[in-house]
Amino acid sequence: MISYVDWMFGELLKGIAEAGLEDNTAVFFSSDHGDFGGDFHMVEKWPGGADDILTRVPLLARIPGASHKTKGMVAKGPVQLFDIPHTICELAGINVTGDGSGEYGINFGKSLIPQLRDGLDGDMERRVYAEGGFTFWNEIFPMGSDHVPDDPKGMYYPRAMEEMSDNGNGSPKWVMMRNLTHKLVYRPKGDSELYDFRADPLELTNLWGEPKYAALQQEMQMQLMEWLVQTGDVTPTTTDPRGIPKYPHEASACAVSLDPTKPKTSTLASRDLLKANGVTDFYRN
Repeated sequence: MISYVDWMFGELLKGIAEAGLEDNTAVFFSSDHGDFGGDFHMVEKWPGGADDILTRVPLLARIPGASHKTKGMVAKGPVQLFDIPHTICELAGINVTGDGSGEYGINFGKSLIPQLRDGLDGDMERRVYAEGGFTFWNEIFPMGSDHVPDDPKGMYYPRAMEEMSDNGNGSPKWVMMRNLTHKLVYRPKGDSELYDFRADPLELTNLWGEPKYAALQQEMQMQLMEWLVQTGDVTPTTTDPRGIPKYPHEASACAVSLDPTKPKTSTLASRDLLKANGVTDFYRN
């Protein structure tokens, strides 16, 4: 699978070159998450897991006008996926930096242009964040694993059962903060985690609650709380002139009523949405 994806990415780059677009095309290649491939005797991904193998994803990128120093280089400073749309907008001349007075811009990302254009390592002291898991039944049942077939031999069955156990709390919600040396994972309704990558790069020894690490744990919790406060409930500065979609709740193939006692519904609304976007052959008899 990895070899096939690598080949397809190579075909994309080759197509860009053959079209003569290398000098004005930025390329970003990444993933939304990782997967267990037998690691820790696990397979697939788990929403309750913040392990590096799930949250530390590949990122390859290049931009026009870059220094020769950037060819094949690996930037060592931490980055996060929020940085990709931030960087794309900056390349397109779209201002997404807010007032520029602090660490958090409007979209909470940072520009990767210094790394991609000048070959710099980036901010070696930077903290990056991730979140996942579930706390309430309506976070998983209407759009989550409730649509997994009821087949104990199915690949996704064990994970779905784990997620939906305890009224949707089987994969408890978490927030994570990581830098180059340490990771903290906080779960209000589950086991929290703290790792020292310098001594334990595979995350095998959970240091949460260890007296020796109490000061570090408290400092990282305060930094995590600062991030949650600074990035929560930000008022938009502009309004989309197109307005709110007429049928947003019908746009997903997994969409169901929020009332678990009612059956899944389907109306002509989704057909109207597809038709408006030029899709005419999606529904077949």
